[in-house]
Amino acid sequence: MDNKQNLNNQPATGKYKYSDNTIKYYENLKNVGGFDENLSNVGTGIVGSPLCGDVMKVQLFFGNDNKILDVKYKVFGCVSAIASMEMVSELLKGMTIEQALSIRNEDVANSLELSELKRHCSVLAKECIEAAVNNYREKQSKSLSPINITKEASDKIKELIKEHNSIGISISVISGGCSGIDYTLGYVNEEQSDNQSKIAVDGINIYFDPNIELLLNGVNIDLFDNGFGSGFIVTNKNHMPCANCTCNCGVN
Repeated sequence: MDNKQNLNNQPATGKYKYSDNTIKYYENLKNVGGFDENLSNVGTGIVGSPLCGDVMKVQLFFGNDNKILDVKYKVFGCVSAIASMEMVSELLKGMTIEQALSIRNEDVANSLELSELKRHCSVLAKECIEAAVNNYREKQSKSLSPINITKEASDKIKELIKEHNSIGISISVISGGCSGIDYTLGYVNEEQSDNQSKIAVDGINIYFDPNIELLLNGVNIDLFDNGFGSGFIVTNKNHMPCANCTCNCGVN
């Protein structure tokens, strides 16, 4: 899809007259392009109108906190369609999903002073955002983290990460426990080398050796307080305890 304009290259003249704001966005395109659609943190939406022939594609690049870090788009359509998407792409940066979905096509149309004949362009932009968000949510539901962290443990980990000026935590597998496998947690103060993997769970970066990835499936991190102190307990519902044990190692 390529952005197009009328044949005489004069978008403000001819059959339709465009507002100064529309021309401003049309002539200063900053976000045309695209991301890899296969990335799990990229949501892609494509919509089109058979009545006017406009087709829009928008891609939202999300961070670990589900905020939109960047936006790219492509439009095959008129000046109003291109300006609408350029304006929306600027608004979306830094927004949460809820904020992105709250953008009203009426506000876009009014800001660009679109005529009644062209207001459908702002509607397409709104629909494109919704399609991209739905695509992102679908990806996230299919790529759930193998590690679960309870809310209490998550809050405490975030507090400790901030206190130790760390960028995340590490998880390692060691011998021990009734199932023969135990886990240890640690702080990470700088990005790991290429032989380390990273996932984000509830906004927490967790680093691990890719060789133990299968052993992390089903891991649950919880916070305990026995009256003498608190700490973390890491269990795995997929690891069977020994037959005659009463400690319930490996059982959530």
